[in-house]
Amino acid sequence: MNARYLVFGIIVLWFAGAAFGSDGFTGSWEAEIGISPQQSDPFHSFQSTLDVGLSLSFVTISSVSDFLFDGWLWQGFNLEADLSIVHFDGQILFEPQAGTFLYSQGHLSLDLGMITLGLYGAATGPTQTDSANYGWVFSIAGDILSGMVSFESNTFIGADLSGITFHAVTTQPDSTLISKTFETDPTVDLPPLSFSGQEFKFHALAFGCAEVDSITTFSKTGFESQEIELTFLNMFGLPFNMTLDFIYTLQTKSYVFTPSLETEFGCLSVYTNLLRTGNTITGVEIYGIAFRFTIAGATLTSISNLNTTEYVITTPDFGFLVEPVATAIAEGHLYYPQDYWEVVSLDVDIPPYGCGFSFSVDTFFSTSTGLLFDWAQSTMGVTLALGTSVSASSTITVDTTGFTEWTLSVRVSW
Repeated sequence: MNARYLVFGIIVLWFAGAAFGSDGFTGSWEAEIGISPQQSDPFHSFQSTLDVGLSLSFVTISSVSDFLFDGWLWQGFNLEADLSIVHFDGQILFEPQAGTFLYSQGHLSLDLGMITLGLYGAATGPTQTDSANYGWVFSIAGDILSGMVSFESNTFIGADLSGITFHAVTTQPDSTLISKTFETDPTVDLPPLSFSGQEFKFHALAFGCAEVDSITTFSKTGFESQEIELTFLNMFGLPFNMTLDFIYTLQTKSYVFTPSLETEFGCLSVYTNLLRTGNTITGVEIYGIAFRFTIAGATLTSISNLNTTEYVITTPDFGFLVEPVATAIAEGHLYYPQDYWEVVSLDVDIPPYGCGFSFSVDTFFSTSTGLLFDWAQSTMGVTLALGTSVSASSTITVDTTGFTEWTLSVRVSW
């Protein structure tokens, strides 16, 4: 697929839509600069995203450009159309430095009330090691009994919905912009197109006290896996939820046990695994604890990693939770240094909400500092919101070596 024809098609759609009337331009611009006083080059980081769109009566076209110190990082175009029961959502991604087409995907859905039909299509551009690839996914989903029972069936033809991620090689590996993730992966099989697999999903709410989620997966050679998640809600009349995950494959089976306690003012979550010897459950491993408490516009969050050898604490953009380090690496999740065993975060909104000040402080504790309470780092920040259109923020970071970083950011939307 030639990138020039894709760009030409977007421009044609843009002006064709404008010819029929325009609801106006929308968009946002945000930029962030990081300064490190202790380094020889004080400008530590820079990132900026410009999102400009044109909204018509039923069509929205937008351009998203990402920038880092290395220059123009990504260029994407989005197209969304909504015609009552028919909806289309598509994206195209380019690598600006080399001027190459990387990826495109589209999702066409037909809403028939209780049943929704969907078609996913995606294509990747050629690289030095791989040729261009493409694939399709046919989907049918249904909602029965006012959300109490739902199902989804996906047929994979050279693609699936496991997601595909593109990574950029830059001098800022900790930036949230270095990776782009999309839903449809057309690289699971090679042309010519043929049946690549099948996936069945089922969700049910039983008697208002239990949820059942089932995912059955087939490959082109037959059965692949069965995953069942059973969640008991408000057990014993208390705000106590317990989740059991059962995963079966042709060769193995595994179990995960996750209890959590929720209260009116906050939430206590316990991350656990079942310890097994063969088919015998020998114990329960508690590897993380999370506590969240909100009152009067202030939120206190405490996350503890009890096993820093195998687990990490992810950043807020990736859930702010404790998960296996292997999972974080495989799924491209950013996480704090592995020796950080505790994060305490306080966020305070100062009225009027959405048009005032907000303050935050994040304090990290490490297993390797040897300081009082194992303190490792604190980051303090303040944000000023001028209505919903303009906001500016500033943060400073202090660790065991002293004042290490000062970040300034601004966001404008229209």
